[in-house]
Amino acid sequence: MPDLEAIARKARALLRRTDAGVLSTHSLAQAGWPFGSLAPFALSHEGRPILLVSTLAEHTRNLAADPRCGLPVFDALRDDKQAAGRTSLLGRAQPLADAEREAAGERYLALFPAQRELLALRDFGFWSIEPVRVRWIGGFGEIHWIEPDAWLLPTPAWREGERSIAEHMNRDHADALARICERFLGEGGAGAELLRVDPEGFHVRTARGVCWLGFARACHTADEVRVEMVRLAREARGS
Repeated sequence: MPDLEAIARKARALLRRTDAGVLSTHSLAQAGWPFGSLAPFALSHEGRPILLVSTLAEHTRNLAADPRCGLPVFDALRDDKQAAGRTSLLGRAQPLADAEREAAGERYLALFPAQRELLALRDFGFWSIEPVRVRWIGGFGEIHWIEPDAWLLPTPAWREGERSIAEHMNRDHADALARICERFLGEGGAGAELLRVDPEGFHVRTARGVCWLGFARACHTADEVRVEMVRLAREARGS
């Protein structure tokens, strides 16, 4: 039997380190035909894609009529596209409720700060996609369907303290963060800034741009996050 937990972890890692996919919707203008558009997204702690969309956009009108959609994501930097991992997330899109909008918006805008100005236009809003099924292709012979119960993670206990975790790392452990980036991302980490943490890793801004670095295991408590950060710092120092 395949280890679906490990497979889902690899598939989520692809979405966490990739900043855009192809949002596929059911066309209103051309009934019966699929419609694809480029869609920057952020992944929630649990594994739900978060989108910032305009009410004027073709894909938003399509989703308002039929929320069923797909979000194919692949590693565009790989030379051999057929050998690279790719994921197609199928789900139902919906506008975020008031109770979720602020936290999701903060997460999204931390990764895409230039899009903050779009919110001033007032026709933009945050949507999320509730996964129904996910197709993962890790290469030849590694093809699996992932169900929502294997895809979605529990909300971490430290979610409300996520900002303080990032501030603490940036303020008190900047040298360690720089070494981690240099060791695991293969570049100078001077000036690196930790942006957001999720149960499986964290996003950091470096001179190269925004990158994602994974943990060795999922971290559902603040202490588990601390242990993983210490491990990464020790390994980076040891190298």
